[in-house]
Amino acid sequence: MNESNISAAKEQLRLLANNYVRPLRGKMAVLAQLRDELIELERKGACSAEISALLAQCQITVSKDLVARFLRLEAAKDRKARAKKAVPVMPPSGGTAPPPRPMIPRGLSAQ
Repeated sequence: MNESNISAAKEQLRLLANNYVRPLRGKMAVLAQLRDELIELERKGACSAEISALLAQCQITVSKDLVARFLRLEAAKDRKARAKKAVPVMPPSGGTAPPPRPMIPRGLSAQ
């Protein structure tokens, strides 16, 4: 291999690495396709055991623990997304708060 082949391969591998998303495996991939429906059920108060039973009626066999883990991971993703969008709260301007008092060491009096 010459230098141009290595640099081309390196660039191609860099693009692949930047765009890589680890595929979900097994039953977690099935739940990912049903994400919105599962979150809606949880929002309406269904517990993971009830959601697992509803999925079983649709011929999707997953444990209640897997449903709970999936919902917990999705909630964490939502929290992270909201935290990134959060705007820091600034104190009100306009001098509504009194200025801070200077700190005076003990034993000295303010004159």
